[in-house]
Amino acid sequence: MKSSMLRPERLWLRLRHLHIENKGLKLLALGLALLLFAISRQPISDVRLSGVQVEFTGLSPGVEIMGEHEQKVSLRLRGPRDVVRSLMPNQLTVTADLSNKQPGERVVQLRPSDVTHPDGIRVLQIEPASIRLQLEPKVRKRIRVEAQFDGQPSAGQELYGVNVQPAEVEVEGPQSQLERVTRLVTETVSLQGHTSNFRTEVEVETPHPSMRVLTPSPIKVTIEIGERRISRYFANLPIVWLDPLPNGRLLTKTATVELYGPHSLLEALKPETLRVECQTAELSETDEALPLHVVLPASPSQHVEIKQVIPTTAKIKR
Repeated sequence: MKSSMLRPERLWLRLRHLHIENKGLKLLALGLALLLFAISRQPISDVRLSGVQVEFTGLSPGVEIMGEHEQKVSLRLRGPRDVVRSLMPNQLTVTADLSNKQPGERVVQLRPSDVTHPDGIRVLQIEPASIRLQLEPKVRKRIRVEAQFDGQPSAGQELYGVNVQPAEVEVEGPQSQLERVTRLVTETVSLQGHTSNFRTEVEVETPHPSMRVLTPSPIKVTIEIGERRISRYFANLPIVWLDPLPNGRLLTKTATVELYGPHSLLEALKPETLRVECQTAELSETDEALPLHVVLPASPSQHVEIKQVIPTTAKIKR
C-alpha cells in the first residue's frame, strides 16, 4: 500500500515552484510598500493651484445660466510635497450644486467638500469662496435668417436677389438674450468672381454661445446674379385711354417713364414697345384724373423694374 504522505523530494519541488510563481507579486507588493513608505516620509507642503474648473450640477429644467458661465478658481492644498507639487488643474474639479436655485441673481458657496481630489490631499481654501450667477428662464423663439456676403461679382455683374431656406430658425437660450434678437445671419458667403446664379449651404451664426439653434442645419442659400442694372428714362410716351367716357376727353396726352434693369435690355428697349394706359373703371364720381399704368414687353419684364411714372395720373374732362 502506497503512503499518502509526500516524499521530502516532491514536497521540496512543490514549494520551490510556488516560490517562483509568486515572486512577481511579491516584488510588486514590495514596490508599493516602499512607495507608500517614501510618500509617508515626505514633508508636508502647502501649494496654491490656479485654474481649477468649476462644474455646475442640479440646474432645474427650464433654467439657464446667463452669460459666460465658465468659472475657474484657485485652491490651497496640503499634502506630501512631491504629490501636491505635481498636481495639474485638470486633476481636480470643484462641483457647484445649483439644486433648487430659481431664476434671478444667485450666490453659490464653494466648500472644500465640493472638491474632487486625489487621496492624501487636503483642501484648505477655495478662492473665491463663492461665485455669483445670473439664472434665467430658458425659452425658445423663431428668428428670421439673413445671408451675409463679402466680395463682389465679376465686372459688369451684380447681386439681384437672395433666397434663404429656411427663412426662420428656432433658437433656444436665456430669455433676456432672445428678446433682444430680431434676426440672425449666416456664415459669410463669398460673391467674389461669380458671373451667374449659384447655391450654397451655410450654418447660422448666433451672437452668444448660450444660444442654440434647434432647427436642423445647414441653411440653403440661392443667390441670383445678373448683368449690371441701370436707369433709363423714356419721355413723351402717349397715354392710351382704354375705355373712354362718352364725350370724355383726355387732357394729359403723354408721360415719362423711368425703368431700372439690366444694361443691355434697357439699351435695346424701344419706346414704341412701352404702353402707358388708364381706364375709366378706376374713376370715382368726384375724380377728374385716372391713375397711369405702364405695360412692359413680355420678354424683359422679369428683370426690369418701373421706378416712376411722371405724372402719376392723367387728367380728363367729362
